[in-house]
Amino acid sequence: MSTHLKPWVVAVRDLGIFIVGIWYFDYYLDYKLPSENNLLLFFVAIPIIWASLTQLWTSYSYHDVRKPWLDLLSHIASVLILASSVFIISIIMNTIAVILDPFGALLFKLMGWVVLLGLGVYDVVDAAN
Repeated sequence: MSTHLKPWVVAVRDLGIFIVGIWYFDYYLDYKLPSENNLLLFFVAIPIIWASLTQLWTSYSYHDVRKPWLDLLSHIASVLILASSVFIISIIMNTIAVILDPFGALLFKLMGWVVLLGLGVYDVVDAAN
């Protein structure tokens, strides 16, 4: 018997993480990266970490998982990967927003949020297949 998550459950889960994560990291905590210009952090560490997260996110399908306990682990991993992605995009957007004009900051935040929504759409489509 398959225990795969239904697409609507995945959509609600991802949208909840997206909304709560943006509010918490972007507005409540207002996290920013260190003020010193650390090029290693900006051009090496963050891209490698986020590329690894998104590679894990898209490396297998929910339907590749055959055991219920792997379904649970896959669900937990998806929650952690999406929450981590919301965090890393939020702190980058908060850091960059201070050097942009208000319209540029808004566009930059919209770009980050579209990326996060895209991850969620990918997840829902995968669950529906």
